[in-house]
Amino acid sequence: MLLDPVTLAAVALLAAAAAVIGGIGGFGTGIILTAALVPLIGPKATVPVLAVAGVIINAGRFWFYRKAVNLRAVAFVCAGALPAVLLGTWIFAVLDARTLGIVLALFVLGSIPLRRILKRRELTLGPVGLVTGAGVFGLASGFASGTGVILISLLLGAGFGGTTVLATDALITIIVDLVRAVLYGRFDLLDSRYVTLGAAIGIVTVPGSWLAAFLVERIGARLHTMAIEALIVVGGIVMLWHALQ
Repeated sequence: MLLDPVTLAAVALLAAAAAVIGGIGGFGTGIILTAALVPLIGPKATVPVLAVAGVIINAGRFWFYRKAVNLRAVAFVCAGALPAVLLGTWIFAVLDARTLGIVLALFVLGSIPLRRILKRRELTLGPVGLVTGAGVFGLASGFASGTGVILISLLLGAGFGGTTVLATDALITIIVDLVRAVLYGRFDLLDSRYVTLGAAIGIVTVPGSWLAAFLVERIGARLHTMAIEALIVVGGIVMLWHALQ
């Protein structure tokens, strides 16, 4: 067993809360869970576990927003992302745990300025730009968790907004995470313990995704970006400290 019952319960509560945060704010779920799990089970276990969890997390989110999905955008992004995921997964497989821990911590901390830069530039992407940007997203997804900030920025740059972004992001992430999970299995990086933990984390997020969808659609709820970023900074610092020990 990867986690004792008390720690597992705490992770479950955090996962449910992260699903609400990500569902309302549009980003943050994967990054928060990465920051929480790396000190507990290590980076080599965290990324495959969250690939499994991501399928269920985003399945719940997609179901609640499914009517708004843009299948054309899904096709363009997957065309660019899926080949790059293979390279990213290979990078993940060859990195040692300490190096990977540092890379993940820096990625988590770097997600904040990255999101701000992408938002400030107000990208305008056509089909070619969307496919090209998706390659970057796919590469990063192969060796890191919490790359949703890249995908969200791409979809916004392509002119999508509101629940269309949430639905399209969710379906793309389901597909990418399924491919990631298969590849991690092929590289012997995903065993039954990781699958079980990932599935458990994913299942407990479903109520959080439902609550987020309810709050967004019924009362137009929004989370202050600074609050999400503060959580990410704290988590990234803890990850980096743990990796350097």
